[in-house]
Parts: sequence; C-alpha cells; structure tokens
Amino acid sequence: MDSLYKKLIILAILPFSLNATSLKEIMQATLKNNVFIKAMNYDIASKKETLKSVSNTLNPTINVGANYTKLDLDVRSTQVGATAMGYLKFGIDVYDGGKNSSIKRQKGFELESAKLSTKASKKEILLQVATLFFQIKTVDANLLAYSDKSKALLAQYKREKQKYDLKMITIDEVLKLQSEYESNKYVMDDLRYQRDYLYQNLSLLVGKTITSIDDSKLPDISNLNYQPSSNIKALKVGLRAADESVAQIKALKKPKVKLEDSINVYNYNDYNENLLKDLPDTQNQFMLSFSMNLYDTVSSSKKQAAMLEKMVKKEQLNYALSKEKMAFDLAKKKLLTQQKKIDSAKSALDMAISVYDIILTKYQNGIVDNIAYLDALSKKTINRALYNQALNNYEIAKANYYFDSGMDYETALRKF
Repeated sequence: MDSLYKKLIILAILPFSLNATSLKEIMQATLKNNVFIKAMNYDIASKKETLKSVSNTLNPTINVGANYTKLDLDVRSTQVGATAMGYLKFGIDVYDGGKNSSIKRQKGFELESAKLSTKASKKEILLQVATLFFQIKTVDANLLAYSDKSKALLAQYKREKQKYDLKMITIDEVLKLQSEYESNKYVMDDLRYQRDYLYQNLSLLVGKTITSIDDSKLPDISNLNYQPSSNIKALKVGLRAADESVAQIKALKKPKVKLEDSINVYNYNDYNENLLKDLPDTQNQFMLSFSMNLYDTVSSSKKQAAMLEKMVKKEQLNYALSKEKMAFDLAKKKLLTQQKKIDSAKSALDMAISVYDIILTKYQNGIVDNIAYLDALSKKTINRALYNQALNNYEIAKANYYFDSGMDYETALRKF
C-alpha cells in the first residue's frame, strides 16, 4: 500500500515539474488557435470585402450581352426577318438620393463594429481561460492537501496496525483509520477527475493540449477607473449603422439620375435588301434618365421599422452601459472581499494546524482517541483547501477587475 501511495503522489506531482505553461503563454496561444476567434476574424475579412464592393458610390457597371430575334408570321417587306445584336453597355448612377453613399458608410460602421465586438469577445474568452487556470491551481493545491492527509493517515494506520498485531488495541481502532484513508482516496479520485475536466475545457478554449501549468499570478493593480469597453464602443458604432439604414430608406423618395451609354453591333438575315438598304451595322446609344418615387406602399413602413430597430439598439446600449458600470463596482468589491477571505482562511488554517499538532501529540501518547485525531486532521485539511481556494479566487477576482474596468486585452496581456 505504501508503494502504491508513493506512485500516486509522484503521478500527481510530475506534470507540474515538466513543461509547465504560464498563464500569459496560454493566453497568447488562445488568441492564435481558438476556433471562435478564428471564426470572428473570418467575419471581419468578409465585412472588409463587402465594404470594398460598395466603395464606389457611383455604382459603375459594364455589361456585355447578345440577343437574337426572328419573325415567322406575317413579316412585311419592310421588316427584317432575323436580327442578331451584340452590345456593350456602360452605366453610372449620377445621383441616387444618397443611397449608395449611405450604404458605404453603413458597411464601414458594420466593419468597425465587428472589429470592436471581436476585441470584446477575445477579452471574454481570455477571462474564461484565466478562470479555468486558477480553478486548476485550486484543484492541484487541494490534491496536495489531501495527499498530505493520506500520508498522515497511512503513517497512523501502520502505527495502530502494529499495536493491534501485539494485541494492544482492538480491531475497531485500526478499521477507523483504514476507513478514513479509503474515504480520502475517494476525494482524491474526484479531485483528479475535476482536474482532467478543467484541463480539457482549458485545452478546448486554447485550441491546443494543455497538460500542466506553472505558478503564474496576476499583478496587483488598484484604483482602476472604469472606461467603456470594446463592447460598448461596438454598440455605439452599431447605432450609427442603424442611422444609415434610415437614411437609405429616405433616399427612396429622392430623385435619381442615371447615365447609360451602349454600343450595339447588328447582323441581319431574311429581309428585302432592295427596300432596306440603310440598316445600321453599329450604333452608339446615350441615355440620361431621371426618376422620382412619388408614392409607394412600402417606404413608410420600412422607415418606421428602421426607426424602431434604431430604438432597440439605443436601449441595448443604455442597458449594456449600466450593466458594465455595475459589474465594475461589484468586481472591485469582490476583490476586497476576497482579500478579507484570504486573511480569514489563513487564520483558520493556522489555528487548525496548531490544534492538529497538539491533538497529534496527545493521540500518540494515548491521551485522546483516534476520533479526536481524525477530526483535527480533517479540519486541518479542509481549512487548507479553503485557504487554497481563497488564494486562487482572489486571482480570478483580479482578472474580473481588470477586464470589467474596460481594459482591453492587449493592455492586460502587457501587464500580465
């Protein structure tokens, strides 16, 4: 049993001494490999191309085409029976009521909003990474605490077993220690599962397998001031894009001027060449058209829908801004609370260690029974676990404090 125990302890500790990865390295790998971030980068690239496609507000077009016409019944002698035509047509919107210019501005705002939203999403993903990182550290530290408990239980088990073999104590004294030892193994198995689960979730976010982490901590930063995050900036830009949607609908009622010029090439068959001698082989046709929408049944509803959509985005912005400010205030309070929890947990652990040392001496001298000893050992282990959790929850609280302040991820990584 002693040999098996030592092997388990070695397996539990070994990953932390080989190729341990720092929090900053993990975050940098996340920015490169995370599938959601890659998808968002593709979305930005797509919006860049969309912006390019509407950049020329004159909307120039060049079209080439051909058609063939044949008359079969009641063809007069002054008509051509079969005509083939090829054409090259050039057109531009001299004035479209400002619609194309508005579309260009809208697509520009949508691109800017996508970039800002991506920055906000990257920050959220990095915060998840930091949370998982310190949760793993909590589990690792608790594994060591319960490993120490197993070591202590095993030593006392061997001691009591020798006494039992010498008929100095009854079997129940030995069984109590063995039962506690087995229960402790159960807790350790559950902690190992938790560690595997957290590592797999971390690896999924990072986009590469993470098997060990180092002892990274976040720097202490106090008195941060709130500033609007990339998410708030994205919503503000989205509001400007909504304004352009309204402008495009208003443009439907404005006059439009379009210029077209086409070169046509003709070929004729099945006609009376004596009567039709001056048929053109080529023609250049120039057209300048003017139009204005005096009435339709959809513009008013479209405008109202666009205005309502703008109101939706405005309310979403107001809510998000209030939520961010509240989150920052709570994050600051959480940081202070976690500092107090560390002090309390440290004090409780120190007292539990002192009590355990006293009870252990009394137990070994036969002054107290193993029930008192097991109680003292359990309290020491539990308080050590709570202290470890408080330390790592403090690091998670710091990460939330940084990001909830509106600090962007690039600045945060430089500080980390």
